[in-house]
Amino acid sequence: MDFFDDIFKKLFPKRNKTIPILKENLKRSEKEELEFQIWSSSGDATYWLARIYESYHLKRQGLISQDIQVHLFSSAASNGIAISYTNAMSTKQFRFLFDKLKESILKLPYPYKLYTSDRAHYERTNYVETIEKHYLKPVYGTNKEVGNELRSDGQLPQFYGNILIEYIQIDGEPSFIRLLANIYSDRLFLDALPFEEMIKAILQN
Repeated sequence: MDFFDDIFKKLFPKRNKTIPILKENLKRSEKEELEFQIWSSSGDATYWLARIYESYHLKRQGLISQDIQVHLFSSAASNGIAISYTNAMSTKQFRFLFDKLKESILKLPYPYKLYTSDRAHYERTNYVETIEKHYLKPVYGTNKEVGNELRSDGQLPQFYGNILIEYIQIDGEPSFIRLLANIYSDRLFLDALPFEEMIKAILQN
């Protein structure tokens, strides 16, 4: 197998149906929440979001950033990015980045709600994989929210689709963050908005 194919399959695998050895709701402590809020409004957060956005654009041009590695995924049903951990960040900063992406989705001009947040531990052949997950879905049911009106033919807006954000750790060490926008091709829904537009909004907010 080609080295880059191997890396790609690890970053964007087909959904693994292995039953986790432990699964729990993801809940941050008051201290963790306070530390996150301080970091989220700091220059450090702004710096890393800008670096990731720059790396995203370089990757789209076939170039590699020397700062932080961003990997791209695109299919008929999903678009996504994966952000590799760098030693230039602390473990805590990388976790903050994971939660920051969730908060940025919730602040989009289109209504989203947090559907679930959980943490699961999987026993692999040679290591333990921990996946923290935020799953967000569009909000429907009212025409008072921006962009949430039904069309005359009854189609629903899907905005950017359902958003899955995952923070993957290997044996307790940060590995990468994966963000996927899963879109509907059903006639009940309008076409999804451009993935690139969402990435710009959440990394430059």
